[in-house]
Amino acid sequence: MTPMKALFAAVTLLTAVAASAQTAPALAPPPGQGTGIAPPTSSAELRADDSNELRRGRRKTMVVIEREDMEQRLAHLEKLLGEAFERSRRGDGRGKLREAYEELNDIREVLASAPDARGGYNPPPPPPPSYLPIAEGKLQKIMSAMSREPFAEDKLNVLEDATRDHHFLVSQVQQMLSQFQFSKDRLQAVRLLWSNVLDRQNGFQLYNSFQFSNDKAELKKIISG
Repeated sequence: MTPMKALFAAVTLLTAVAASAQTAPALAPPPGQGTGIAPPTSSAELRADDSNELRRGRRKTMVVIEREDMEQRLAHLEKLLGEAFERSRRGDGRGKLREAYEELNDIREVLASAPDARGGYNPPPPPPPSYLPIAEGKLQKIMSAMSREPFAEDKLNVLEDATRDHHFLVSQVQQMLSQFQFSKDRLQAVRLLWSNVLDRQNGFQLYNSFQFSNDKAELKKIISG
């Protein structure tokens, strides 16, 4: 049973119980507690209250609610109504009837204050995706493929293909830079890989792969961009 169907069933059952208990005197609230909304003394009053809810448009407005919380509340309400119904046969179900009505009133307040599903509700953003660095075995396969290429341009093509589906650590980037003889090719490799590096805070370690100051200056531009 859906939460809304259960709620309507609860209202119907509460109406029946209220009608059977309409001759009982009203109960005073426990000492120190507010009176709240007094329970209806007849089924006619309950129907009038439901009619007011309908005129206010609440039953025609789609709202956002916590499914698990509402299901627990409705289950608790169903239990209270069942106990009240059984006790009403013995003439002592007024206390449970009051508890059930108060629970129903709380559910109504939840529904009344729930955000409109048609607009104005901003669900929390989904968590950012998590990435893992390339497995060592896969990294070694990439480096083996690079080593079989005689020219730097072809090695870079292998790297470019690898960046489409994998992420790397700085230490792994260092291993791949060892495949290149000239610094200009190493710099180009860093350009290809840097957007897929996970621990960019360790980028300073890449300076050890370059000898000249102008190359290190260019590296700084790449990893700082």
